[in-house]
Amino acid sequence: MLNTNRNILFKATILALCVISLVHVFLFPLYEVGSVSPRTYGDFEQSLCMNNIKKRKVWRLSRCPQDGIVTIMQGGRLGNQMWEYASVWAVSRRTGLEPYVPRCIKLKLDQIFEQLTVPAFEEIAHCPVEIKTFVKSLEDWTFTNQSIILPRYSLQPELVLSWVQDIVQEFTLRKKLREKSQQVLRTFAKNLPNKQYTFVGVHVRRTDYIGYLRRKHNINPANQSFYSNAMRHFKLRYPNPLFIFVSDDPTWCLKHFGHKENVYIASHKNKNTPALDLAILAACNHTIYDYGTFGEWGAILAGGEAVFYNVTRSSSRKIGEVMKNWYAMT
Repeated sequence: MLNTNRNILFKATILALCVISLVHVFLFPLYEVGSVSPRTYGDFEQSLCMNNIKKRKVWRLSRCPQDGIVTIMQGGRLGNQMWEYASVWAVSRRTGLEPYVPRCIKLKLDQIFEQLTVPAFEEIAHCPVEIKTFVKSLEDWTFTNQSIILPRYSLQPELVLSWVQDIVQEFTLRKKLREKSQQVLRTFAKNLPNKQYTFVGVHVRRTDYIGYLRRKHNINPANQSFYSNAMRHFKLRYPNPLFIFVSDDPTWCLKHFGHKENVYIASHKNKNTPALDLAILAACNHTIYDYGTFGEWGAILAGGEAVFYNVTRSSSRKIGEVMKNWYAMT
């Protein structure tokens, strides 16, 4: 009898839990258990990052913003996060709103660049935040009390590159990276006849991007002929060009271009960090790259001419419309 009563009680408990769950799902679908609106910018910062960030016990107590701010959500890797930072920087210039980036972006970029001026949220972490005042784009912004939160992967090439020299200055590489990249160029050139050389950085992205191109754009990746044609372009325009390859697939580069006397595969013997690869591209006079935000920034920081793979609807096409010495090629 005791076991029977226990079984009945157990079944009744399960049934009650099921009823409560159904009521919660169908009658209150918008209610989020434990959902708490951020009260301060310190709380709000976590919602902008892809991963958890360490919460500080002590914050810098700067004055709170009098008007709205501009910030962004984190997305992607180094090239994407440079665009995200630059977009906040540029939108702030256009609107007069105070710029802030989350620490998940700022701390990563601080390791590579030495003159970043946009602060992180630690400056105003103690200040109250009004989520209702946020809009998602510059086009939706109508008055100074509104804040702008740009979406992750945001690119603002027309706006950012209207101050191209200033953003290049903003992204000044740390001295150690500049010295290492110059050493790479000197190591290559010292084994060649003593001439005045023109250095052309070549960024070859394969691995993860091949599948993305086929899914997103229904096209095949750049093949050997693209890089050969781009190299020919620089051979015709500049004396003694040397081509410095950086790539996530140096074996492919070595197979197709390693036999050429004027080619150096920088990432073949020792795998470089993304920061050093970017510094090598920036140290060159001109750039060849296929696609992706990393190659875009390598070309922007280098200055000079840039030849990129012609992908419809790519951000490089937009940049090419702004930068007059950038050329699409297939």
